[in-house]
Amino acid sequence: MINTNPPTSTAPTDNDSYEARLKAIISAIPDLILLFDERGKYVELFTQDEKLLYKQKRGITAKEHHDLFDKKLKNYFTRTVKRTLAENALNIIEYALEIEREFRSFEARFMPTDFRIHGRQTVIIIIRDITEAKHDKEQLEQMANYDSLTSLPNRVHFNKRLKRAITRAKRKQQLGALFFLDIDRFKEINDNLGHDIGDELLVRCAMRLKTILRSEDTLARFGGDEFILIAENLASQNQAVQIAQSIMRLFHTPLRVKKYRLDISTSIGITLFPEYGSHITTLIQQADTAMYHAKDRGRNNFQFFNRRLAEQSYEFFTIESQFKYAFSHEEFFVLYQPQVRLTDQHIIAVEALLRWNSAELGMISPMKFIPIAEKAGIIEHLTDYVLESVCRQIKRWDQEGCAPFVVAINLSRIELGSEGMAARLLKIIKKHAIPFERLEFEVTEGALMENSEIAFKNIEQLRAYGILVSIDDFGTGFSSLSSLKEFFFDKLKIDKSFVQDISHDRSNETIIKATIAMAKSLNLKVIAEGVETQEQLTFLINNGCDEMQGYFFSPPIPPDEIQHLLKRRKRVTH
Repeated sequence: MINTNPPTSTAPTDNDSYEARLKAIISAIPDLILLFDERGKYVELFTQDEKLLYKQKRGITAKEHHDLFDKKLKNYFTRTVKRTLAENALNIIEYALEIEREFRSFEARFMPTDFRIHGRQTVIIIIRDITEAKHDKEQLEQMANYDSLTSLPNRVHFNKRLKRAITRAKRKQQLGALFFLDIDRFKEINDNLGHDIGDELLVRCAMRLKTILRSEDTLARFGGDEFILIAENLASQNQAVQIAQSIMRLFHTPLRVKKYRLDISTSIGITLFPEYGSHITTLIQQADTAMYHAKDRGRNNFQFFNRRLAEQSYEFFTIESQFKYAFSHEEFFVLYQPQVRLTDQHIIAVEALLRWNSAELGMISPMKFIPIAEKAGIIEHLTDYVLESVCRQIKRWDQEGCAPFVVAINLSRIELGSEGMAARLLKIIKKHAIPFERLEFEVTEGALMENSEIAFKNIEQLRAYGILVSIDDFGTGFSSLSSLKEFFFDKLKIDKSFVQDISHDRSNETIIKATIAMAKSLNLKVIAEGVETQEQLTFLINNGCDEMQGYFFSPPIPPDEIQHLLKRRKRVTH
């Protein structure tokens, strides 16, 4: 409680002096001070010409300030005065007034005093203009909780909303869905047209997505070209399907950004809560996993998270977490599988095949760890490791007097569509001073279908140095003929799925014959992979195949055994 009584004194001027000092102190305070009695009635503290020095073009008297109150605000003040006296404690409220055609925000602090007027208790109210401070606070909150580009909630704010949504769903026994959206091929647009166009595209995407939101939905920008949506209070999983379909339809119409007309699509992953979990991180990982599954299925579709994906997700993170350890503890190694010329049965090349013997997980199939490395963004490190190993091994074979032969290395589809891939590989080869004609890179049809312009540029750079390039798994893609027409290759590998059906499927035999004939007309060498029987070998020789690779001759073996095979000049019997 504020003591407003003057000090006890016998001097006749002490009260006047005390009031003058108090008046001087109050006048110096850059806040407005009002006095209300216990009825909630305004009492003039000083004469009306006392001015408030706050952030206005001019001062304003306490009376003028109070006169701006409407009935609702006066009642609010009256209730707060009575509560302050009843509780004998400080109370703080905020309110707004229109002053000189501008709305200003104020904070009022109500404090009980022992000063009485006509026997009535009083409350002193200190009012401060907080307009600028509140604006600054709101700006900080905006920066902390909202994305500066799209004005959507950012990841931090989204996590808070998701936590509340999960709690509501569990309490009300309702179904909610989390949608993870990724703009397909956004990186290509960003890289080729510039970041300004990319940023504007994200803004336009956000605007379109907001048009289908319900009042209870939350849309956020998760980062980069990723958006994330919470849909609460769903009737069933089918309603989540309908929302996903609505999102897909939003992008059927091209987006115009400046002078560009952009055809875009989105891949969507969906998980349901609390059915598949109630932990924020878990649900986001699930939706993200489902989104990548949608991308693997060709983009421009949506996929739901399920138990099978949960197992794949667990396997993904388990294997991914071991990569760093594997590199530092030399768990990777390279085996070599011979490629044999069928006219004289000599080894004329080997294919380098990466293997991983994990101390934690045992032998891990490349069918598992290669796709994970691609998704984890470390496939380049694996390719560089293989190329470095191959270059060192070629030198050792040469030093030991082995006849020179070609070593083939597989290239990932991710790498082939990456700018600068060829330059990176050439730098490694030059560092080891390996003759370029001793190396061959194998690429799959699927890799050529993605980022074909960049892939073409990378292949041309490699071939310009005399490095061989072959098309692997031929016949398994959808663009076999167009790939051969557009790109220049040195060799064509018939996929093992065709070879293994020799003598069991006449149509496969016809395909192999046609493939060999077509390759010959294009001056391409033909190699069949996956040869395991004498019958398969005989068929290939009789139909003009140039080379073979498979367990019939040798499985993938360590480099020392390759050396022994070369010395024995082992032949294929037929």
